Amino acid sequence: MKKSLLALVLGSALALTACDQAQKTAEKAQAAATEKAAEVKETAVQKAEEIKQVAADKAEEVKTATVEKATEVKDATAAKVEEVKAAVAEKAADVKDAAAAKVEETKTAVADKAEEVKQAADAMADKATEKTSEMMNKVGEKVDAVKEAVESK
Repeated sequence: MKKSLLALVLGSALALTACDQAQKTAEKAQAAATEKAAEVKETAVQKAEEIKQVAADKAEEVKTATVEKATEVKDATAAKVEEVKAAVAEKAADVKDAAAAKVEETKTAVADKAEEVKQAADAMADKATEKTSEMMNKVGEKVDAVKEAVESK
């Protein structure tokens, strides 16, 4: 009986030790699971922060690129406007020069024509004066002839 009792006590002690060991293992497993969950949670938070930072960096890059592109477009547009202004000014100067040349040409043509008309008028006046002189001479001759004819009668 002692042996039985001893076996019973020893068996109970072993059973209790086994239960204690199982409980300790369960507690270790639970602690490990809790630790792992905390680790996973921390890793997830870190990854979320990293993703958030990467997204913010990308947004900043896109914003910077957009501003640079807008500045390039603005500068290109301003350059094109200046180019067009210069072309318009050059064309206006060409038109002004052409108009001035045409006005000068017209003035010269009018002056030439006026000179021709003046010369023609002078020539006509000379002819008229010549004709008038001839007629006066003929009238004078006729008057002399009439005087002689009247005197001889």
